[in-house]
Amino acid sequence: MSRPNQPDLSTPPTGRPTSRRTHLWLLAAIALFLLQTLPFLSYRWVTDESWYAAPAYSLVHGDGMRDPALGPNELENHFDARPPGTALVIAAGFKLFGTGQIAARIGSVLAGLLVVVLVYRLSRELFGVPGALCATFVIATDNLLVLTSRTARPEALTTMCIFAGLLALQKYANLRKPAYAFACGLVMAAGTMFHITLLGYLISFGLLFLFLDKKRGDFILRGALTYWIGFAIGLVPFALWIFTAPRGLEGFHEEFLNRAIKVPLLEKFLHEGRRYSDVLGFHMLSGHLGSLPVRLPIPLFFLFASYLLWRYKRSWFYVELVLLVPSILWLIYTVNKSSRYVAIVGPLFALAVGAAIRATEERANLRRWLTYGTLAVVVVQASANFLLLHNARKANYSELGAKLRAFVPVNATVFGTITFWLAFHDHPFISYERTTPHMAADLYGARYFIVGDRMMTQGEPDDRFYLELNQDLKDLEVQSKLVGEVVDPYYGDLKIYHLEK
Repeated sequence: MSRPNQPDLSTPPTGRPTSRRTHLWLLAAIALFLLQTLPFLSYRWVTDESWYAAPAYSLVHGDGMRDPALGPNELENHFDARPPGTALVIAAGFKLFGTGQIAARIGSVLAGLLVVVLVYRLSRELFGVPGALCATFVIATDNLLVLTSRTARPEALTTMCIFAGLLALQKYANLRKPAYAFACGLVMAAGTMFHITLLGYLISFGLLFLFLDKKRGDFILRGALTYWIGFAIGLVPFALWIFTAPRGLEGFHEEFLNRAIKVPLLEKFLHEGRRYSDVLGFHMLSGHLGSLPVRLPIPLFFLFASYLLWRYKRSWFYVELVLLVPSILWLIYTVNKSSRYVAIVGPLFALAVGAAIRATEERANLRRWLTYGTLAVVVVQASANFLLLHNARKANYSELGAKLRAFVPVNATVFGTITFWLAFHDHPFISYERTTPHMAADLYGARYFIVGDRMMTQGEPDDRFYLELNQDLKDLEVQSKLVGEVVDPYYGDLKIYHLEK
């Protein structure tokens, strides 16, 4: 038995065999997850997915790891030093199914599906069947996991690796075999190749290995050392790539050093309010419920489950803290304040619910109300997901792309938001996210300008970037001819100008 004031990952479950009914409930949770994600594959909401799809396209066509959606003024246009895992997964999709939205996103859907299975597997080991099923349905409807699992982005893939590593850690806790610690390190290294948002978990896992070895009286560095060796070996391919690529070190310095230090840490912390606002659901159902915090019941229920762990199973409460706190602190450090990054902690909410179900098994009334609360959370999350799905039906990217292409000659250089790169993937394309309109026109020969997209027109009114962008485009419009208009209910009232120079 572990001491009550130490984290514990090795508590055995009830030991009852998994029944056919349990398998059916698991399949129901998987089906529910797929119903919320697969229809999204034909829709395009996120405006920056091409940051990963464009390098994948370049890889498939033998041009190396570079981002053709960016202007030549950007180093990433020549060498993209970001972790290559997401681009490799999307490239595999392009290779198998051709260039398109579904091919770009299918890897994320499969990763999200594996997260659901991993949460079930892990919670089944720790909490028994009732806790495992509650945790599985919570994660199968988690708004942020569903959101990131239908995008061509790394969050679902990163989360998959984190919880595969956590399962390996739990196996080490039960079986004491160093091979599991080594495997955990390798899996976390693979996760780092998708996104560095998992660095908080990297620290958490190292601490948990130390706690486990100290509790058993083993050599205190047995698990942690093996874990870090596995992680270091897993990073060797990336290091070799960076050191041997012609512009590898330059790209690494630009991506991980120069860009990371531009914003003071205090300013990053103050900007966290925007992320938490999204996590609570402000503006999530815009046009339906206004600015209500529609996700508020989820974090409140998580806090209630955490309180029950504090009362009845304190060792699991400490595990939760060790897993959660480093990631929250690390997210504050990240420059990009996207709420999508919080998807990596969503499964911890689900596991906390499963743990609370197990911790209250001898308190029938409390457990019953906890189960009802879990059902309510699942309904709230799933309802929001299906409402968003219904609202997204008007976002027909394929149709929009065909309309835009009709106004642009073959091989003409196009300037617009990075969202439209996929529609023009076989054209020279320059996104306005990193290149000014005048630079695109004067230095790189851009002659067709797509204006009026919803990010350009609805970006934050005090955002200097969009103010300057719109002013520059107005200057160019005077010298240009309007050659087409596309009125789209989701992407905006788009206009295509031809610069006559």
